[in-house]
Amino acid sequence: MSKKTEDQRGKVACPKLNSKMDIPNSPTSKCITYWKRKVKSEYMRLRQLKRFQANMGAKALFVANFAKVQEKTQILNEDWKRLRIQPVQLMKPVSGHPFLKKCTVESNFPGFDSQDMLMRSLNTVALVPIMYSWSPLQQNFMLYSYTL
Repeated sequence: MSKKTEDQRGKVACPKLNSKMDIPNSPTSKCITYWKRKVKSEYMRLRQLKRFQANMGAKALFVANFAKVQEKTQILNEDWKRLRIQPVQLMKPVSGHPFLKKCTVESNFPGFDSQDMLMRSLNTVALVPIMYSWSPLQQNFMLYSYTL
């Protein structure tokens, strides 16, 4: 069912309002605001859907690459065991957060338990504006001598 319906006489009905209007005449302001809101919400929904699909694509690529790395590491470790070389430790993804690495801090002091944290990558930090940065300590002054 379409949002706008057109009858045989060339009149358009606004779905929110039950009144009919001629096409050459300007529609009512309520109908315009209704369609503006409708278009804006649909646009935002489509942008969110596109962003979600991009994130899911990136996650799928990460999982595929992670599986390839695990497979290659396993093959290398099997070869290295035969050559008596210390194997590489496999990175284990954390349950619930498969895309984050887990970092463990262990202490040699008694009474301190080991601490586990999820490692997150930092976004780039904005640069400090020039007005707040350090000014150079050296200043060049031009000296005029009137003792000539």
